[in-house]
Parts: sequence; structure tokens; C-alpha cells
Amino acid sequence: NKHSLKAEILGRTFLFSSVNYEYAINTKFSLGTGLGLVSLQRGDITRNINGEPETGRYLDLASTQMVYGNYFVGSEKHKLVLTAGLTNFLISSRNTYPSDTELSREINIEWNAGLGYQYNREQLYFRLTGYVISLPEPSAWFPRYMPWVGLSIGYKL
Repeated sequence: NKHSLKAEILGRTFLFSSVNYEYAINTKFSLGTGLGLVSLQRGDITRNINGEPETGRYLDLASTQMVYGNYFVGSEKHKLVLTAGLTNFLISSRNTYPSDTELSREINIEWNAGLGYQYNREQLYFRLTGYVISLPEPSAWFPRYMPWVGLSIGYKL
């Protein structure tokens, strides 16, 4: 089975989860791509226009798009996984007012690398990966290079 779909909790997306597609080049190498959700917020927002308050709605969406490669070592059922890739952190904002709509977008491409264990069962596989993730902006909460973990379940098509 060369094609598989995988859902990962935490992992390369950092928060929440991602849905990924992987293509096995051979038994040792695979390439993957995925989409993830970091955060979604919406609500009311107020601004001043010519000294008058104007109320609108905001939508803030932080998502990820990723590409990566995997190298596998081991037997049919138990495999060591070495992985590395790039993740695009896309932050989109939309503020909608009665008189105007404001849009903004911020793009940050960051690297990630990991070491994991994969257990295979016929068409299903389970993967636990420890990552080092390069984050777009270090903060008081998170360092620039963050140790992290991902838990995945995949289905070979």
C-alpha cells in the first residue's frame, strides 16, 4: 500500500491536530503533506471611526500546511521513524464592519524534525513521535525551538 491517510494530534501543527497524506516511495522512505489547525477565534470587535464607535465581527484563523519526509528502520510490525520537514504557519484575520472589511495574513515557514516509533497492523498503523519544532515567534510561554510530541493513527489505502 503506497498511499495512506493519517490523523495526528499535536505534532507538527503544534496545537490541535492535522490530517495528512503519505506516499511510500519504497519500504524505507515516504513523503507526506498535511493541513492542520492551530487556533480559531471569532467574536465582536469595536473601533472608532471619526470619533464614533463602530461594531463588527472578527475571525482569526491560524492554520498549518506541511511537507515532510520519513525514513523507516525495522521489521514489518515495529519501525523506528526518522522524520523532517517544513511547516507553514498561516495566520489570517478578517474584521468585518458595516462600512469596511479589513483582511490581514502572516506567513511563517519553519522546520521540524522528529524521532518516532510506528506499530503496523495490516491497514492501520499507530505512530508516536518526539519532535523538535522551530516556532515562528518565541514568547514567554514557548522557546524558539520547542520539544514536542505527536500521536498518530493512519490507514493504508
